Amino acid sequence: MKSVLFILTLITTNCLGQIQQKALKTFTQKDFNAYKFEENKYDLRTKNSFLYLRTENDTSSYYLDPSDYKGIINYGVDFASRDKRTFNFFEYYYVYYTNVKIEKCTFSMSDSIAEIEGQITGGWDSMDFKGKPPVDAVEISVGELKKSFAVISFGNFNMVDYKVTYQGEEKKESFILDTLNTLEFQKIDFRKNFPSSTPFKVRFKVDKNSVLSIGKLSCYTHFYNIGEMFFAQQKRKGIITPKKDKNAPRFVKIIENNVQVNDPKNQIKKETPLYYQLTEKAETYILTRQYAKAKETYMLLAKEYPTLFARDIHNAIRVAVLSRDMKNAFIWGEELAKKGIELPYFNSKIFNGLKKNLEWKSFSKKYDSICKLSQTKWNSNLKKQVNDLLNEDQADYGLENRKEPVVLYETTERVTDKLIDLLKKEGYPSEEKIGAFTKNDTILIQSPEFSVIIRHAVQQKSKGLNELNELLEQSNKALEFDLKRSNTHRNFHGACFHIYKGNLYIDKSCDYNSDAMVKKMAFMFNNPNGFIIDNGNFIVSEYNPENPKEWDDHYNNNFKLVTKLTDDWTFYEK
Repeated sequence: MKSVLFILTLITTNCLGQIQQKALKTFTQKDFNAYKFEENKYDLRTKNSFLYLRTENDTSSYYLDPSDYKGIINYGVDFASRDKRTFNFFEYYYVYYTNVKIEKCTFSMSDSIAEIEGQITGGWDSMDFKGKPPVDAVEISVGELKKSFAVISFGNFNMVDYKVTYQGEEKKESFILDTLNTLEFQKIDFRKNFPSSTPFKVRFKVDKNSVLSIGKLSCYTHFYNIGEMFFAQQKRKGIITPKKDKNAPRFVKIIENNVQVNDPKNQIKKETPLYYQLTEKAETYILTRQYAKAKETYMLLAKEYPTLFARDIHNAIRVAVLSRDMKNAFIWGEELAKKGIELPYFNSKIFNGLKKNLEWKSFSKKYDSICKLSQTKWNSNLKKQVNDLLNEDQADYGLENRKEPVVLYETTERVTDKLIDLLKKEGYPSEEKIGAFTKNDTILIQSPEFSVIIRHAVQQKSKGLNELNELLEQSNKALEFDLKRSNTHRNFHGACFHIYKGNLYIDKSCDYNSDAMVKKMAFMFNNPNGFIIDNGNFIVSEYNPENPKEWDDHYNNNFKLVTKLTDDWTFYEK
């Protein structure tokens, strides 16, 4: 009798086990891929940012479609520090791609409980966290999802120390910017946050309408119709995850340096004027020591344009000498004389061979007469007034007697107004009107000293800046003002390349890969022939021996080391 009972027990246990196995379904990555939707469209955001969501429920997090977002500045928001310190607002909005790996998933048909294990990789965790990542970096939610829209407002900003204006009106509290498409959970059954680098393990109840979201801050969220997947009588065919391309972009740029990247009018690249196409080509030849090709390019430039900037003539003379074309070197020299550069300019070592040439004696006499004749044609009144404005600016901006920010602001306002009036009356102080400039006789100054007046107007966002820029643009088109290569509108916060302690760094937020740019930056410190090369936009950070750790940590955490340029940390003072 006991034996019969034992056999019956075994049969019963096996049957129950088979029933439980049938009631417990398993799912793989392929299954999740088949039920995925709204891929690479919605960005997980929270209220703890300049932009936050205002809806009826006012949830703490939401899924925003950023494709139509214009950027804070482009909506008409402007900023100024109340104590008149220089302040510029720069916005960068990148949405990163991530990968979700489902390692284990089971679903119990008896109680509708799902258990999922996996991890999310990529996004901004690949930018090397220093220390512990934020707890709420990854958010997993389950519920019923609906498409909606949300009012995007600007807030969470220090409006005590900074004056914020919107479309010309000062704002002292948050204000609405736009209405954008969103996804939101109208019903949330489960929500949990995880640290960025931690694998997740979640357990929750599911119904037929359940949607699973796996998202990470400032990253595209992954959405899955898990209710449909778990309760389907016949599952969709699983989809294999495509092999990841190592060269694929890590993020999508929405706003870069206040510019709406996806705006069609910003995507249309303006063709670079022929002048700069040729100079860039010549400088590329210089970098690779193809001096004969560079010489031919500068000769072509001269055929296309009757007047060149002194910096390009400066390079043209050098490539002519290095390619042993003394005839053209002398021709270029006469062009430089027209800029008012005096003969001691040729005391540079590179011209030793030229000065030994039989033609040097006659050339030097002719050069001197051309130079003096050019100087007599200068607009002396324009040159004096520009120098007066420079002195007025430096009386307050000079390092030894620099005034308080409010005084500097007032000085810039005053000097900018005077400069605008001067440009209207006399035109831009071009090299033809007031000559080019040198220091120590032999070194050509790339940007005249008075350029600092324009730079301060840009930094301080002078009230007359728009009018000034219009005048400068006119001079730029006439090739009087070298706006493209000038430092007046460059080197502000937001430049990707930085030089610190003799090292070249690139900001980790920049998607920039240019060997040519790196070569140009390195060329600055290995340039025995004194060429002038357009190095693009970069920032030089001075070394602070009193508190080196602050800047050391800043560059270690936020930048990638590209290459060492020099061991001389004080090159910028020379």
